[in-house]
Amino acid sequence: MVDSPYARAYGETMFRPTDPQQDIFGTAGLLPAKKRAACEKSWAGPFREKALPILLRAEPEFAEFYDEGNGRPNRSVALVLGTLILKEANDLTDEEALDALRFDMRWWCAFELDPEEADLCQKTLHNFRAKLLAHEKGALVFRRLTDGLIPALGLKVSRQRLDSTHILSNFARLNRLGLFCETIRVFLHALKKGHQDLHDRLPAGLLKRHGEESWYRDARREEGPRRLGVVARDLYRLVETFKGHRTIGKMEEFKLVERLLSEQCEITQEASKPRDDDDDRGDGPAPVKLKDPKDIRGNTLQTPHDPDVTYSGHKGKGYEVQISETCMPENPVELITHVAVTPSAGSDAKATIPVIEALCEAGHNPEELVADTTYSGATNAAEAAKRGVNLLAPAPAMGKPEPGKSYPAPEAACPKGRTKAGEWLRRQEAQPEFKGRYAIRAGIEATNSECKRVQGLGKLRVRREMRVKLAVYLKAAGCNLRRALRYWIEPSLAVEGAAALA
Repeated sequence: MVDSPYARAYGETMFRPTDPQQDIFGTAGLLPAKKRAACEKSWAGPFREKALPILLRAEPEFAEFYDEGNGRPNRSVALVLGTLILKEANDLTDEEALDALRFDMRWWCAFELDPEEADLCQKTLHNFRAKLLAHEKGALVFRRLTDGLIPALGLKVSRQRLDSTHILSNFARLNRLGLFCETIRVFLHALKKGHQDLHDRLPAGLLKRHGEESWYRDARREEGPRRLGVVARDLYRLVETFKGHRTIGKMEEFKLVERLLSEQCEITQEASKPRDDDDDRGDGPAPVKLKDPKDIRGNTLQTPHDPDVTYSGHKGKGYEVQISETCMPENPVELITHVAVTPSAGSDAKATIPVIEALCEAGHNPEELVADTTYSGATNAAEAAKRGVNLLAPAPAMGKPEPGKSYPAPEAACPKGRTKAGEWLRRQEAQPEFKGRYAIRAGIEATNSECKRVQGLGKLRVRREMRVKLAVYLKAAGCNLRRALRYWIEPSLAVEGAAALA
């Protein structure tokens, strides 16, 4: 260990900040002059000069990840963070990102590494990501990088725009029959793995219908309704068999079976017998019937592989991501200022004030927030005004200005009372200049497209809400990093630099 103020300050603890006294000329001295110059003109040069110092300053906030008396000193936190962010910025797998670190000299230059140091094992990356999840610090990674980039780029945040985009985690979309069959199959697989004796006592017909090799869910259209009745009864039989079992009752897979039964079925007073042509005719009656699909809510179970997924009638199954970004004409580049994962079954109207509060907490509170009608309304406009923010959005349908009617110009600041705020929205929309002012909102659609098209936000490689949130934070940080680096690359090399990042 190098004897330096950093090493002496942290004594024998396992956490070590990246030591600024390391030999920073290792890579530069090994590369031919032309390659060294090319690296400096690519994204690696501005990353090392502008972005790496931000990550280095953030390192102490992750010291709690490391045990003070167990293990060996950590790899550079800035290196691990930077690798995770660059991975998501380019929609790479772990293997692809680690290979880039090992073999791409731009990565060596970006992190000031010599070739021997340019390496991370996959377990280091996995363990650090697990710590980010356990300590819920994904938002902190996004926040620290963004908070550093905004002043470095000289951005103004007084006007921002807000929108949501629909994303999917790593799951297969199932129809109703498929949902029943897959939820039962997942439970039976877990039961067989941990309690094979209990698994083998179940009716042979049920095991045949829902075993690992079963294709019972792949029914022809005319067979679907009949099979739904069968699987509903199978679901009831499983719940009744194991609901009093101390061990099985605690299994997550069994809890999903119970949840599916309560959300999709009704328990009846009288048991219904299977028909003579039903596949469970030998398993006896069951007092259960399917609910009408119209009565199934959007926050019900959509897949046993990601129970946090919800359903929206016009967007489908998945999650929503709320994205706000700067939108000032004088800014050299616009950055995402906040991201949040919300249920697909939820309303965007509920996200307006939480986004504003998060921006205020981060110190990037706007004076004006541009959003579409779903974020509008008298209540949101009034609550935003209490936080010093004007909501530039069309009024909801019931509060629209009447065609042909003249409205006086609204006050400069939205009133803080609900009734007056609703009238303020109406007057704002009635002004001739409203369409021109509001047109800037459309720019955020390009951000949604960029995040999905370039960074893979539309279909993530992970599932479950906590992992989805971490992936979204890292991809948003990666989007901001890409934009900043593209701006910092010399204009004549902008195309080349953008291609190097892709």
